[in-house]
Amino acid sequence: MRPKLHNHPRTTGVQGLLFVSLALNICPSQYAGAQSITQDVVIDNNFPAGEPLEKVIEFFTSLTFPSVAVGNGRGGMYLYQSTSGTPAGPWRRSTIAKGGAAFEQARAITFPGQSHPGIVASIGNQIVWFENPWNNGSAASVTQPWRVHVINPNHGCHDLLLEDLDGDSRIDVICSSAISLRAPEFVAFQNDPQHWQVVYNVAGAGDGVAVVRIGANATPNLVGTDSSGNISWYENPRLHGGNARTSNWIKHYIGPGNVGNSLVGGKFSSTTEAVITAANEHEGPGGTTDTRGITLYEQPADPRTPWIAHGVGPDYRDMHAITLGQWNGVPYFLVAEEEQACKPARPEGNPPTHPGIPCRITIFQWKNGALRATVLANTSTHNQAVLPWGAGLMMTDANHGVFGASRAIHLRVIMP
Repeated sequence: MRPKLHNHPRTTGVQGLLFVSLALNICPSQYAGAQSITQDVVIDNNFPAGEPLEKVIEFFTSLTFPSVAVGNGRGGMYLYQSTSGTPAGPWRRSTIAKGGAAFEQARAITFPGQSHPGIVASIGNQIVWFENPWNNGSAASVTQPWRVHVINPNHGCHDLLLEDLDGDSRIDVICSSAISLRAPEFVAFQNDPQHWQVVYNVAGAGDGVAVVRIGANATPNLVGTDSSGNISWYENPRLHGGNARTSNWIKHYIGPGNVGNSLVGGKFSSTTEAVITAANEHEGPGGTTDTRGITLYEQPADPRTPWIAHGVGPDYRDMHAITLGQWNGVPYFLVAEEEQACKPARPEGNPPTHPGIPCRITIFQWKNGALRATVLANTSTHNQAVLPWGAGLMMTDANHGVFGASRAIHLRVIMP
């Protein structure tokens, strides 16, 4: 039985819409079917001392309405439930874990034999998974601390993905490096939920990592930035009958970037998967001189040659996360400026680097052969977690607050 993945940012299939030029046609947001935030609820305006860094939204506590988990950069992970079973709340906070600095990504996962999702997280400079108590008790038991299982006791990471890389129908944990943690990149290959084989130096992955398929082959490969900042994809040895549980996958250049780039891979405007990157000026060296903003790299006929770069938004300068998916059959990706890009934040004690660039949460959609951008809100967020919800999307997000922005945790409903 294949474990259920809750990596909603990944897309699954798109009609054969092809780019026709190197310059993408970005249309304004005033068009039929434009999206908007119909509800914006602050679910916690009194977050404990620290930074709300990790966010996950899933059906942790109910079969009908999602709940939210947030990891604190200074220790602890918290669960939020709506006591009304609606976005309006009120929302109740309980504790999943009391300690361990959460940095900076978490994902939901359900292992075989379990009915309710747990959480894989980077916390306390380890990779762990929290077992949802509902699997062995009642729905009410989720308000008690969750049992913790250690995947990698030696290192945490900055970005974290879940994917079956070795083809054994067990989900593996992919970790980028983490400059702040002095942690290397690695993959934890799953033997079973209690036993994992950690393999280091599988691929070069700076502070971001992505998964991409090549051509029509369904085998997942990795994408990351090496120490020079260049973006490359790393060939899964399974493409040639080899063993994925090895170091030093063959490297193929995609294009320029920097080690702090946010990355996501999947289908967007073509029958083959693309890699979308975003500048992140405050993650690692090279960020402040990277003027590309958002770039979409399209697979060429020979994916072992440099990929075709499409500039999407050069004025998007400080994005920590990219969410990629499909909505009612239309592919989209969603980004937000981080707080340090906007007033009143003072990164490193200075005014925002680009005072003319507004804070905004933006959704880009590939519709009728064109890229259409809709600004959903003129605000900032550190990162976001997104879940399909009815005819729309449900998103939870928050700033980390280090540079002076509000640390309020939001739940936003995005509808047509």
